[in-house]
Amino acid sequence: MWKAMPRQWLLAAVFLVAAGPAAATGQEANESVAPSSGLGGDWFLNRALSDDPDDQLRTVRGAAPPPRRMGGGRPSDSSSLDAVRRAMEGFVINQTDSTVTITYPDRELVLFTDGRKQKIQISDDREAEYRAWWEAGQLFIERKLDGGVTATEQYSLQGGTGRLHVLTRLEGDPLPRTISFMRVYDPSEPNSER
Repeated sequence: MWKAMPRQWLLAAVFLVAAGPAAATGQEANESVAPSSGLGGDWFLNRALSDDPDDQLRTVRGAAPPPRRMGGGRPSDSSSLDAVRRAMEGFVINQTDSTVTITYPDRELVLFTDGRKQKIQISDDREAEYRAWWEAGQLFIERKLDGGVTATEQYSLQGGTGRLHVLTRLEGDPLPRTISFMRVYDPSEPNSER
């Protein structure tokens, strides 16, 4: 089943996950409530405390080499993975009562946080369906991608450390099992109060 999944779908799923949050609970749009303590600020990846998504991909893939697209695929896979890693390095979150904006080095994502579905252009020829909401003080963002993959991220602020934890889940028919990994981010000023 894994070999049937084109590598660019998986790379796109990981790229979209790295570019922002996701998760699904089936809540209605009007049940969303923003937390009293926000996630706003500049966040930078703490590599020592974070999982490596490549480890999870290798575990799912096993020893088999990743599938290759025949003839005229995307540029190099390594450049796609490099873009994923750059997006995961850090971002800025700004929030209002009804929206969250996540700014990456090369783009900005603005989402309503009331659970409504939004179609967002992710490249010249591709779009993805997003949905964002607050639940129990955590931000959830769900992305439905081409090929039946759902990317889910759960953003939560850790009270004792002031770090941002981002739990990511990739699931869907093309994957043999759910892939999960945790990324941990430090605020831009580690000693600042949040």
